[in-house]
Amino acid sequence: MKATKALAWAGAVSIAVLAGVFLIFQGLQDFDLSEYESRPIAFSFDGHSVAGTLHLPHLQDPGHANPPLVLIVHGDGPADRYSGGGYMPLISRLLDCGLAVYSWDKPGVGESQGNWLSFSMEERARLAATALAAAKEQPELKTSPAGFLGFSQAGWALPILAEEAAQGDFFVIVGGAVNWLRQAGYYTRRRLELAGADSKSVDKALAQDAKDGQKFLDRDFSYQDYLDSGMDRVPMPEDRFTFARRNAASDSTTSLARISSPVLTLHGAEDLNVDPHFNSGIYRKMLTDNNPANRFVIVPEATHALLRAEAFNYQLEGQMPSWSKALFMVLGRRAYAPGALDTITIWINEQASTANSPSTSPDRSN
Repeated sequence: MKATKALAWAGAVSIAVLAGVFLIFQGLQDFDLSEYESRPIAFSFDGHSVAGTLHLPHLQDPGHANPPLVLIVHGDGPADRYSGGGYMPLISRLLDCGLAVYSWDKPGVGESQGNWLSFSMEERARLAATALAAAKEQPELKTSPAGFLGFSQAGWALPILAEEAAQGDFFVIVGGAVNWLRQAGYYTRRRLELAGADSKSVDKALAQDAKDGQKFLDRDFSYQDYLDSGMDRVPMPEDRFTFARRNAASDSTTSLARISSPVLTLHGAEDLNVDPHFNSGIYRKMLTDNNPANRFVIVPEATHALLRAEAFNYQLEGQMPSWSKALFMVLGRRAYAPGALDTITIWINEQASTANSPSTSPDRSN
């Protein structure tokens, strides 16, 4: 009897171990895109070469295929085409759902020339439009529905791009904010709260931040003025200061009012960087009546990037401990909050199907 129980226990442990090994292997597979056809695509923008990679899904009839195309638009920071590997599980899932994916190194990062810190949000929008034109030159994609999936800071670039319906068949904004300075205030509030500051200290800091933010709107506010002000304990480099001053007035409400293309916005309910409920509410107010396909989703227990909050909720990637990074590698696409990737892929395929209808396809011949 004891021997039978021991065997049963050993069998259960073996099954659990095998299941764990399988799940680990499955997660690591999401970081290997070699089973999909890929090709480098570079394009010229303002005299510089911008380099990226196009990944194609498995095509049943390569000679007559026009898979929907998703272009990934980065958030803040010096991101390469895979965001240091962080995009790979997402790209893997998009490919599995029959979507082609194109992403590029930001100017001045990886193989791309230039300096992304010299860009305004309008220039970021033009860069994305140029990337779309380059990708559409590929024979499989000439007649493909195409759109953009942008993260965080891309929430200011994509509405500018979407003002012209012919620039994309769909737009997905993840963790977007409407107003630059208000978003900065929310970020500061959450940072101080996480550090254990009391409400009086938080309110005082936010009041000072608001005053400092207004200085960035002044054309005469120089880098030396910034250094002399002592507003940051660790001053930002001059190119970062210039970038912040150039974009501090960013507010997408005017652009949002002009958008007729389908838009999906997603926010993690536990977002530490962008106020999810406030910004989702603004998107809903501005866009609900613009297109019946528009959706505004707040994903429960999700981070700024829609990952599972219990394991991955940090304001900056550099704050993630080693165990969290390792867990992301193990989980792969399962690191995303439940339902997040389904929402994105199902909605995109729905819009691509609509765009393929002759009566709804925009004319991009010009």
